[in-house]
Parts: sequence; structure tokens; C-alpha cells
Amino acid sequence: MPNSHLYFPHLKLAQSYWKKFLKKGDVAIDATVGRGHDSNFLAPLLLGKDLGELFCIDIQEKAITTSKNLLDKELRKELFKNITFILDSHEDFKKNIDIKVNLIVYNLGYLPRGDKTVTTKVKSTLLSLESAFKILADKGAISIMCYPGHTEGQKEEIAILDYLRNIDNKKFNICYHKWINKEKAPSLIWIEKK
Repeated sequence: MPNSHLYFPHLKLAQSYWKKFLKKGDVAIDATVGRGHDSNFLAPLLLGKDLGELFCIDIQEKAITTSKNLLDKELRKELFKNITFILDSHEDFKKNIDIKVNLIVYNLGYLPRGDKTVTTKVKSTLLSLESAFKILADKGAISIMCYPGHTEGQKEEIAILDYLRNIDNKKFNICYHKWINKEKAPSLIWIEKK
């Protein structure tokens, strides 16, 4: 399958938001680092010499190792030093991060080309979202890519949408992007704090 925006519209849309939203010196979290491709896209947008910070979190050691290797290879050394890798669940950001964050990115599901039984789950993702709202800076944003093409991913997307319907619209703008004629296609949820 060609690597085209037609095949990955949710990812290209998310990246366009990230690119417009982030500036040098910002702080971001890749809450599900996976193979490191989102972090690799984010790092040059917010990191500069002694500027910005990127936290890369994953529960799988393989994901952390793969991401470290990718970023070490792709990024200039002065950017790499502003990246913190955290081998842990994304359930409670405050356990590992004690500053306000401009952008939190979720790319839910399982590790590509990895064990499909190890996937993000409804309970931990909802706990993580609660935690995300607590550390989000004023005018901060949350980007969530959902994958309802597998059972747990479908449950997760439904639960996230139900949870977000109760968020105060005077404090947050929330937008949901999805193919209307492809029920199991990936989707993007974009949240901005007013």
C-alpha cells in the first residue's frame, strides 16, 4: 500500500495539527511511543538547543529501545538530550512528569509488527486522559489516534468518546475526525484547552 495521505488521513491530519500548534521550547508527551515515529516528528518542532522537552512513554521495553534507536539515528545530538524515555504505563503522568505540558499525543492500539495481544486498554487510557487534563498547560492540546479495527480498539474509541462528551465545552474544544463510510477506519480526536 503506498505511503499516501489517502491511506493515513488521521496521521497526516494529526501531524498538521502538531506542526501548527507546537513551537520551540514547548513540552510534549508521546504517551504511547511505539516505534518512535510520532516522537521523531514531534522532536524537531519543539526541541532546540537547551529548549523544549519531550517525554516518550511506553509500557513495553521493546518500544522504548526501538524508539531510542530511531531518535538517536534521526535527530541531532543536541535535540536528543532533551528527550526523556519512561518505561511505564501512561496511566499517571504526574508519577514521572511534574511540569505543565503543551501537547500530549496518543497513538492507541498495539505496537506495529508487535504482539497484538499487548494493546492499550479502556481503563488505563481513561485514567491517562484524566491525568492528561491535570497537567495540560493553558492553551494546551491532546491528540488521540484511535484504531477501532480490532475489538479492544473499538471499545476504547467508544469509551473515550463517551468520556469526552462530559468535558466542559466552556473550557475545552473537542473535535472528532473519522471517515463516515468506513466504520473501522482509524480516527483522530483533537482537544484544545481554551
